[in-house]
Amino acid sequence: MDFFNLHLLSTYLKKWSYMDNRVTFNYSLCCEAGYMRSFVEMRLSSPTNMVNEFLNHVFHTAKDKINEANQNGSNGNNQEEMPFNNNGTNIILVNEPEVKRKLGFFFAKILKEFNMNRRSHGRSRIISTRSLDFYYNDFEFEPLPDEIKFYVHLNRGVNKMNGDLYPNAVEDLKNALAIKPDDPLANKNMAKALMKLGKYEKAIEYLEKSARSEHSDVALHQLAIAYIKLGELDKAEAIYDEIEKEFPDSYYALFGKAMIAYKKGKGYRQKLDKIYKANPEWLQDHLKSEWNFHIPGYVDDEKNMWNAATAARYLGFDRPFDLTRKAFNDEIPSYFDSERGTIRFVKAELDAWVELNNRYKLDGQTYESHEERLTEAEKEKGAKKRGRKSKKVKIRDDEVEEQLV
Repeated sequence: MDFFNLHLLSTYLKKWSYMDNRVTFNYSLCCEAGYMRSFVEMRLSSPTNMVNEFLNHVFHTAKDKINEANQNGSNGNNQEEMPFNNNGTNIILVNEPEVKRKLGFFFAKILKEFNMNRRSHGRSRIISTRSLDFYYNDFEFEPLPDEIKFYVHLNRGVNKMNGDLYPNAVEDLKNALAIKPDDPLANKNMAKALMKLGKYEKAIEYLEKSARSEHSDVALHQLAIAYIKLGELDKAEAIYDEIEKEFPDSYYALFGKAMIAYKKGKGYRQKLDKIYKANPEWLQDHLKSEWNFHIPGYVDDEKNMWNAATAARYLGFDRPFDLTRKAFNDEIPSYFDSERGTIRFVKAELDAWVELNNRYKLDGQTYESHEERLTEAEKEKGAKKRGRKSKKVKIRDDEVEEQLV
């Protein structure tokens, strides 16, 4: 018989429906089998019933994680107590009375706000009670063993990343790594937070640890992406060679090498075409979320870049706002100067954006460029080449392109 100590770490009200009388909670927990996150959708009822339903879902999530860990060779620690029996796996909820008390109070506040808002006829639809950290108080946190303190810090960091609070997340993840500096998950999340803050050089150290420990095509790809962001294309290409050799069925090697070729001004479309023919959905998703349109050398001088008004006319947008909205949503390549409040665009990158959107049907729309709408001065500025040269550049594709079907 296996025994596991389950620590509930936090829960968060993710969404709610006044019409269906339902709520969805995200939650996180840890035990000897590791760290896990899940969610539960429930109908609103009495706080006591909600606590029981919530904890029942938590126990089943933990059981599934434990069974998975056991299949991978992990063993639980034996304990004398046996308050919960789940088909041969005994799970002990640590501080169960206090956990139930906190959950009951938390659900009661949400229930009160939910009912008040539902009767407000649209005047208020927001529920302010959103999150619960089970180890918020120092007197509860300090007695914990380091293993559990590590998960508390890790969980807080992940929660803040989910709320786009990346500087705060970095501090929590530092605390986690001070306890377990080689943990793959903590290193992976620290790298992600630093990359979101644009600190790619600092992220490399953490990506190296997580990628080498996890050694998956996805982890190695994230490491290569960081090197691309730093302009170290040879290091990135070496990683994609490794992916190609060790994960021959992965699309990441082709995708990464296509991005490197694009940045070097060489043939890249044939590589993307191969992925598109094999798995168009995969390519569409990754082009929208990971493709980096920025071309080295085109942004050395702002005089070589267009403002939003010029770029909007070139792409056929009715208003500059329509263009900048897509830019701020990272849907179109741009350069934003937060200190000056300016946004700039590079013609060669916009041309590539138009081509890839149309070629691989990224958002269901067809885009066109309109050079006839530009002044001669705007055309000259848009024709600037890498390294501040003035000759017009055309990114070539030396490889034979196959007809897409």
